Amino acid sequence: MTGDGGEAVEPRGRGATGVDLPAILTRLEAEEPTTQRTAVQRIRTAIDDRGRTAAYAPTVPKLRALLERPEIDFHDEVAACLADLAAEVPTDVAPSTGAILGVAVERADQPATAELLRCIAAVAAERPDVVADHAAEIADVLEERCGYDRQGILALEHVSREEPTAIEPAVPVLTDALASAPDEYGLPALRALGRLARSGATPPSLEFVARAAALVDRDETALRHAAIDCLGDAARCDPAAVESVCDELGAALARDDPDTRAVAADAIARLAAESEPAIEPVRGRLLESLADDHPRVRANACLALGYGRVDAAESRLEELASEDPAPTVRDRAAWAVAQVS
Repeated sequence: MTGDGGEAVEPRGRGATGVDLPAILTRLEAEEPTTQRTAVQRIRTAIDDRGRTAAYAPTVPKLRALLERPEIDFHDEVAACLADLAAEVPTDVAPSTGAILGVAVERADQPATAELLRCIAAVAAERPDVVADHAAEIADVLEERCGYDRQGILALEHVSREEPTAIEPAVPVLTDALASAPDEYGLPALRALGRLARSGATPPSLEFVARAAALVDRDETALRHAAIDCLGDAARCDPAAVESVCDELGAALARDDPDTRAVAADAIARLAAESEPAIEPVRGRLLESLADDHPRVRANACLALGYGRVDAAESRLEELASEDPAPTVRDRAAWAVAQVS
């Protein structure tokens, strides 16, 4: 239908998006579950077909109320709506975080909970501060589910970026996830645990150090690097725990991949900064790394030898300080000479 000027006229009750929001809200409030389900399905169809997710943000409180009703049999569809809305308009879903997680805790083994965790992960990506107070609940849900859920692990990782100490209650879950399926959960779990260790807090358990060390020789580069980084972070809160797996870090110094060698040398340097004797098992490999073809490896080896005060490296460090073509290597070698002299 067009007006006198030939311009399209929106149907009554619809906004600029063409969404009949008042009618949908009314149906969500209906007493008849069939009518409510039809409204939920309409939202799902509109989100899938037309990409107008943000237009349905006002439905969040009513969807949450439906979610909390145990008698309806379409919780999975409601949860999927909330997850899609959270992906598009997380700040609109954020106020419902506590209620959504409350339902997830009560129905941890239900299919809808996978979508609820996807919803929480989307909120945490944008508003980690809102989810931080609920890390223990997320951990409870993950413990009750059959196999861990990547979205729950991702939610914890997002929280760790803003408030790393908030994930302390989830350390056992993250550690077990590393052991059960590192290819699926390893990256977010390692990053979250590393941030907690780097924060200066003392984790309730350091069992994750052994789990991370077991991943240092993995073929997947990102996972290998995350494991090495996590060990370097753990050295800050308990160097003795990392010292026990220093051989694994030393083996990484011999990998073909120069980035792995550089990351390993950096982790060893962080360990040596906390405990000078800790690098004794890898001392020989660090000395060899001073001749590495890649400047980042040489630079990080200089740091490690300097922190470890390895006086046997002094003459080679002096050469690098004056002759190495890379400015970073020269600077770090000069610093290391001052430490070992």
